[in-house]
Amino acid sequence: MSRVLPTLLLLAACGGGDAADKEAEQALGFEWEGGEFDFTTWQVHDACLDGAMEALFMPGGPSVPQDFEYPVYIPSYSELPLSYDIDLREPFVGMPVTIEDVGEGWMEARGSVMEEVALGAAAYGDCVVTMTVDIDLLPVDANNAECEARVAVSDARGEDGRCPVYESDPCLVTLAITAARR
Repeated sequence: MSRVLPTLLLLAACGGGDAADKEAEQALGFEWEGGEFDFTTWQVHDACLDGAMEALFMPGGPSVPQDFEYPVYIPSYSELPLSYDIDLREPFVGMPVTIEDVGEGWMEARGSVMEEVALGAAAYGDCVVTMTVDIDLLPVDANNAECEARVAVSDARGEDGRCPVYESDPCLVTLAITAARR
């Protein structure tokens, strides 16, 4: 009996990943494996500058989806929680995230902070802002996921006086994003 309890405890401690995968797969109805994904922004809702921030996230305009420059790793449920840095596209590189399983197939990241994001020299000079990002991600089949990213923009600062004045600080930009397995 003295060897049985430690063995059961070890199996329970090591088996959580499989249980997490199985629970998520039951909620989703398919198997989900981690991997590299191409992200695309399809829609922006800008509550910061009456649409002016849209150009930062969809530079081709609201009817032109914006592909991220770099692939993004989305983990399997057995890897969660997982902390790592992701690169999206300039100026959104080196963003720290912690992805967690929140049940029923959903993953989330909360409070990922980028301290100095340049708004664009042409319109805003040397102005930088802090962006805090929350992401909700749901795999929709074995090779695709849908995401909503909420970007809280705050602390506009620069020395040339060209920073925008927001109605609220922080103000919120919401992005609709899809992810396709590479």
